[in-house]
Amino acid sequence: MLDRYITINRALRATAHAAQELLEAERYDGDGYAVGALTSMVSRCLSDVQRLWPKELPTEDLDHISNALGEGKQGNYYQIVTAYIPRLENALDDHFLNQPSGDLAYAILELLHSRVTASSYAHFRAGRYRDAVLNSIVVVFDMLRERTGLDSDGAELVSETFSLQRPRLIFTTLETESGRNEQKGFLQILQGYYLGIRNPKAHSLAIDTDPFSAAQYLVMSSILCRKIEDARLVEGQQAV
Repeated sequence: MLDRYITINRALRATAHAAQELLEAERYDGDGYAVGALTSMVSRCLSDVQRLWPKELPTEDLDHISNALGEGKQGNYYQIVTAYIPRLENALDDHFLNQPSGDLAYAILELLHSRVTASSYAHFRAGRYRDAVLNSIVVVFDMLRERTGLDSDGAELVSETFSLQRPRLIFTTLETESGRNEQKGFLQILQGYYLGIRNPKAHSLAIDTDPFSAAQYLVMSSILCRKIEDARLVEGQQAV
C-alpha cells in the first residue's frame, strides 16, 4: 500500500512542478512555444495521475485541471497550482492514512485488469465475494465475444475462439509444438474456469466464497483478460 501511495504522490508532484513552470512561462515569458510544450507536459503528468488515482476518491479536481489546460488561461493555471493540486494532495494523504494495515482489497488492486476492477471491485470491497467472482468471469467471456464477434458462450465459445484448426485468436503461434501447447493449454484453462467455477457459483445461492479465495479468482480472471487482450486476431476472423 505504501508503494502505491508513493507512486501516485510522485505523479502528482510531477504534475504540480510542470504546472508551476507553465504558470511562470505564461506569466513572465509570453513564449507561445514554451507554453505549448509545458501544457503538453502537464497533460502527460495528469494522465499518469488519472490512471493511478484511487477509484474511491472523487475526480472533480482532476477534471478541473483538464478543463483548465483546455481553456489555456493564466488564471486557470494559477488555480491548478494553488487550489486543485493541493486539494488532491490532501485527499490522497487522508485516503491512505485511513486505510487499515494489510487491507486485502488494496493488496490486490494493482494486480487486477481494469475490466475486472470495474465489474467486481466494489462487490469485493462490500464483502459480496460470490458476485465479485461471477462478474469477473462474465468479463472474461464478454471480452472473448467482443474480440471475435461470436455470440456463443462457455466451452463452445472457448473452443471456437482457440481452435487449433480454425482459431479466431492465437496467443503466440501455431507453427511450433510449444505454441500449439500454449493454445491448447489456455483453451482448457478457460473451459475449466467456466465449467468448474462459473457454473457452480451461478446455479446456487448457497455457495459463497471467502475473501482470500475471491481475491485469487479475481487475479486469475485478470490474467485471462490480459491474455485475451494480447492475443492476435487471425486475419479474416475480425469481429463484426
